[in-house]
Amino acid sequence: MAPGIAHAIFDARPPDGEPFSGHAFQIDLNGAELRLVPAGGPSSRQTVEEIVAPFPEAVAVNASFFDSEGRAMGLAVDEGRLMARGKRQSWGALVVSGTTARIVLGSEIPDHRAHRLIVQGIPRLVVGGKVLRLKPQLAERTAVCAAGSIVTLVVSTKAETTAFARFLAGPPEAGGLGCVDALNLDGGPSTQLVVKLPALTRSLSGGWGVPNALVAVPAGR
Repeated sequence: MAPGIAHAIFDARPPDGEPFSGHAFQIDLNGAELRLVPAGGPSSRQTVEEIVAPFPEAVAVNASFFDSEGRAMGLAVDEGRLMARGKRQSWGALVVSGTTARIVLGSEIPDHRAHRLIVQGIPRLVVGGKVLRLKPQLAERTAVCAAGSIVTLVVSTKAETTAFARFLAGPPEAGGLGCVDALNLDGGPSTQLVVKLPALTRSLSGGWGVPNALVAVPAGR
């Protein structure tokens, strides 16, 4: 697909729920850069397409939840710079330090300055390979998986929470993504995807602007 970025299209048909489909992008932090790019000021919102406009090549998805004033909820850090300070202790968080990514609880982040990138979401969908007990909800999905140097960005059509989590955790040989740890990011009308790569151009627009986006940039771009 591009240096440090691999792509897969999926079409999941859970036995006890509605089918859903989407895209998964595997980002190798040894070969691609992952950024959390803001829409602008603290209360600014833009579409992901607008946020990623300055990047000639990138894969981008929406990230943080936001409040009624458009401000990102939970911690948001990029390149060590604090963009949103409202840490949610009980929420999950994607944390990137150097080329290592993991998903932890907000309460496990004593000092945001120790990390290059942080974005929080809820709920944690998969922890240690196990699907958690999740509240039933049908919605478009944006999620992130993390394991060492690999971060997987996932966007999906409307999917029930547990069925989506089972797909993420499922082994690849059974049609799943094999995610050991996965975190739900903002979904519904916030779910958006923009791909600007030589091998693929794609834009899945949502229903409104968002406060920031996770942006993967191929090495050397």
